[in-house]
Amino acid sequence: MTIEDRVNDHAARHALLPSGSGVLALVSGGADSTCLMHLLARSHDGPVQVLVVDHGLRPAAADEAAAVVAAAEGLGLTAHRVNLNLAPGPAAMERARDARLAAAEDLRRSEGLDVIATGHTRTDHAETVIFRIARGTGRTGALGIAPRRDAIVRPLLCLSRHETRAWCEAHAIAFVDDPTNDDRATARARVRHGAMPALTDVHPAAEAHLARLADLLRDEGEVLAAAADAAWDRCSRPGGLSARHLAAEPVALARLLVRRLITEAGLPSDALGAEPVERVRARATRGRGRDQIPGGVASITRGVLSVRSHAADMGAAA
Repeated sequence: MTIEDRVNDHAARHALLPSGSGVLALVSGGADSTCLMHLLARSHDGPVQVLVVDHGLRPAAADEAAAVVAAAEGLGLTAHRVNLNLAPGPAAMERARDARLAAAEDLRRSEGLDVIATGHTRTDHAETVIFRIARGTGRTGALGIAPRRDAIVRPLLCLSRHETRAWCEAHAIAFVDDPTNDDRATARARVRHGAMPALTDVHPAAEAHLARLADLLRDEGEVLAAAADAAWDRCSRPGGLSARHLAAEPVALARLLVRRLITEAGLPSDALGAEPVERVRARATRGRGRDQIPGGVASITRGVLSVRSHAADMGAAA
């Protein structure tokens, strides 16, 4: 099966690119997103537009963004460029990602497009699984990257990073390598250049096996979701969950309910790690007290377990 056929099959199986839908492709100029742009231009039957973002963190990024615009227009696609001028410093990668996705969503809405397509590959999928397991996560964190989340779709999750590069090279399509991806000061780069090669030494198909495991867990998650919804109805109380009823649930279901409670409180992803989730669940069995967790606090008042973000507390104080 060709690369084109595999991507089309993956997109159809997950309903990522319905016929006639409007697509905004996020393109950095790297092999993955460049491959995505060309495949969409070749095979998608709806309008395709391109967004390239210059975060302002590397001098070379300006020329790279200009090259993406020229390449997109050469394919007959409408191209947009956004300059963010972010300040360097702590959490630059995370800030860049959040700002990039916010800019893409604003443009998607203003242009009346249906989805935002990113160039995430199976390699990114596997790396995310390892990163989250190493950091500490629950079952949902081990699911890796979803084919679709809200308006964001990932048509290339069926391909490895090696395959997107090889496809671009075979078609004489130019792309760039972002040096920040090799900066081992970041945890992601250490996973990419340390953990993943070590796992590949253990088994050459380690990347594919990790991605497959995450996909199987995601399929099984549909069954668990129904059970968790029923348990939520049993335990839900105004402002949170009944600590007594939560403690009576099977441990696996109780963890899922705690993760949902934390998510609905708007806490950061660090709060969904295995350790804080288990700490909150254990609190329910004790029936009283409070725990600080990343971005907020979990407490039991009059038998109800609730989670509040620090931002919400600051807003209430103001």
